[in-house]
Amino acid sequence: MSTFVSLGNALQPFARLLEGIGRLAARLPQPVIVQHGHTPFRDGACRPAPFLGMDEFIEHIHNADLLIMHAGAGSIMHAVEAGKVPVVMPRRAALGEHVNDHQMEFAQALAEAGKVVLANTPDDLAHAVEEAMARQKLAQAKHGSAGEDSMPPLTLMIERVLSDYARQFSSES
Repeated sequence: MSTFVSLGNALQPFARLLEGIGRLAARLPQPVIVQHGHTPFRDGACRPAPFLGMDEFIEHIHNADLLIMHAGAGSIMHAVEAGKVPVVMPRRAALGEHVNDHQMEFAQALAEAGKVVLANTPDDLAHAVEEAMARQKLAQAKHGSAGEDSMPPLTLMIERVLSDYARQFSSES
């Protein structure tokens, strides 16, 4: 068993997610591998890695029993394609974690569609982890590794959400 945490490669720090991971690390499936990007991170209970090559990133996604990640479209697409139910914490512009709140809207849409488990704060992580692990077990029992069947609808959903967001953003400018 293992946990893979990914903050992506945005330049803005995302200490909020790492704070939650630090509190939960001892209770997560081990080892806990944390791709922390530009956010400094040290925790004796975790294996930190600032950045990973794409092949290594995908390997961690496929091998992990639990995924906890920022709400980046690429990260989530790889997770769902691998048949996983990731815990997702969106970066927030008001907290200096991103340039805008597209991750909030994206994560909410995917949570409503049942593709991810949303954790908006570090305090939400413990419950979100329990829910994601339960849903992951249920999905595996029901479909085995379902990756291929879930990708096309997810791709269409991502395109729709991002197109709607782009239209809204351009009309506000």
